[in-house]
Amino acid sequence: TSNIWNSSAENVKAILEMPEWEDEKFQGLLTSNIWNSSAENVKAILEMPEWEDEKFQGLLTSNIWNSNVEDIKAILKMPEWEDPKFQGLLTSTIWNCNAENVKAILEMPEWKDQKFQGLLTSTIWQSNVKNVKAILEIPEWEDQKFQGLLTSTIWQSNAENVKAILEMPEWKDQKFQCLLTSNIWHSNVEEVKAILEMPEWEDEKFQCLLTSNIWRSSAENVKAILEMSEWKNEKFKHLLRPSIFAISVINIKKAIKLFEEYNIGQYMTNNSIRRNVDEQRKLIEYMIKKKIDLIVDDPKKEGQKKLNPMLSASTKILKEQYGINIKTIPEGPVGGEIDVRE
Repeated sequence: TSNIWNSSAENVKAILEMPEWEDEKFQGLLTSNIWNSSAENVKAILEMPEWEDEKFQGLLTSNIWNSNVEDIKAILKMPEWEDPKFQGLLTSTIWNCNAENVKAILEMPEWKDQKFQGLLTSTIWQSNVKNVKAILEIPEWEDQKFQGLLTSTIWQSNAENVKAILEMPEWKDQKFQCLLTSNIWHSNVEEVKAILEMPEWEDEKFQCLLTSNIWRSSAENVKAILEMSEWKNEKFKHLLRPSIFAISVINIKKAIKLFEEYNIGQYMTNNSIRRNVDEQRKLIEYMIKKKIDLIVDDPKKEGQKKLNPMLSASTKILKEQYGINIKTIPEGPVGGEIDVRE
């Protein structure tokens, strides 16, 4: 690859002639970022006796060339690797760090505390010793309600953000405590604060939406969904389930309008409003043409009706189970026979 020109002919030749490349365990290191290194550095790394130890062989990936022989040697010689609780950290992401940072993290006395040991995964190398130390020293970890947040996703965040989230007074409110799961770290303090401060949570009909799914959405999207006027209509309230946050406001509104057009709005499901509205219209028109009922008997509730499962099925299930390829149903008014199978 073009970064070979970062090297000299002498260096390239020396690297390619190394006998170690015959050893299968080293062959994964043969990628173009090797040209960031010198032949001397490459040779010294490959000759390390530590590679005979099985626990280190997962480190033999091409991002080892982000490091240098002194750092690699220092990291591999650390006595902490004999402790089983640290061995899960031996992945190639360790080469994002230098030996000083690795050593300082491994030597932290906090790892003797059982509650912190779930944090010992290789994502810790996305962080640095100062950030790791600051997170572990936050006093809120003594409070049992926060201990479920101690998973390795915390390393996606920084100490300042973590501390600000844990100090929010809203966690004293029982209805918010179910949101204290580790995917809160997908969010940041501003987003978390904006979501928790929404006045709609005082309305009982919205409280079923308070699950950790909410952190996969933005505060703006959550607010727009909660403020929809459609929730004043009793027949749409069954859509207020946590999965609603995976759907855009525009799609929800368009889907409600579409299903109302065919007088089946009260039977909508959250899965049925995930599909592109134009494709859903094509499917409804196709079903009408083929005399397939849009509403069917509910086998679980005697005497009650429900939406035909076809309208809630994924594109894949629709094709595999019902033989309908949504992509081949033509648009426009229903005409003659349509072959929906490929």
